[in-house]
Amino acid sequence: MNGLKYIRVRCNLSLNDLAECIGVTRQALSAWENGKKEIPEQRKEQLSEFFGIDQRYFGEISEEEKITLLEKAMFRYDHNGRESYRYKPQDKDGKNQHIYFLPDTRISMDEKYVLAQKRKQEILEKADDIIKWTDHAGSIASQIACINRGCSIYGMTNDLMEMMRNMEKMILKMPFYYELMSVWKAMLLAYGHMEQEEISGSAPSEAHWGEDPEWIIQMAEVIRKHWDAERSYHENCEEERRKQQRKEKENKEQLKGKDQITRAEEQNRQFREKCSESGKEAVLVSSASDHHD
Repeated sequence: MNGLKYIRVRCNLSLNDLAECIGVTRQALSAWENGKKEIPEQRKEQLSEFFGIDQRYFGEISEEEKITLLEKAMFRYDHNGRESYRYKPQDKDGKNQHIYFLPDTRISMDEKYVLAQKRKQEILEKADDIIKWTDHAGSIASQIACINRGCSIYGMTNDLMEMMRNMEKMILKMPFYYELMSVWKAMLLAYGHMEQEEISGSAPSEAHWGEDPEWIIQMAEVIRKHWDAERSYHENCEEERRKQQRKEKENKEQLKGKDQITRAEEQNRQFREKCSESGKEAVLVSSASDHHD
């Protein structure tokens, strides 16, 4: 692994940024990182002074040397309005300087920032799609109900995130964040959208710091029992409703059949009456004819 490239990426500097800072071309810097050309001694001294680190780290580095770089304190700089880091404080006396221990990374902070922004946009678009009614056949009332439900859920989440941000003690921010994550994961686990192996396989953490797999699984069991009871209740209610609908339908069918019979009988009665009246008229006509004769 090339140490110069590893250090440059960790310090959040592009090839152009570093080349401009030390006064070389981008092509020359790239050739040093790719091992195509040796770094001149004068440039090694310049790089050592710039980053605040020993020259031996600019060639090929071992895993032990990489670990040493990971464990070294870093300090934040502003480079042309962009954030970068070095292994020496910006002020000579080191006052008012925050110390950073950045994780191992293969991409720069700027690239991570772009990816994070992209993910944020995707989440916002997905949230917008979830809380609006996408079925055009839905009524306005359905659309309003769907939007209000979504806003209630995301609104409560926003309130919790706002509480976390406004906490006075920094040491409580991350435990609060992990508490929220644990609740969401327990719900996903309880509802079958996450496998238990995904939780129990997590690295163990200290109490009240980070995620607690055992507590998530325990909380998921409580949620699952509650959800099973809730689902069973509603399913029974739904089944009763369907039975009632079937019964009402059968009653309607029976009533419909009875109505048909009643109408048929009424039509038959009217027909017989007409026939009877026609018979009487025939008798009267016959009697009148005999009398005339």
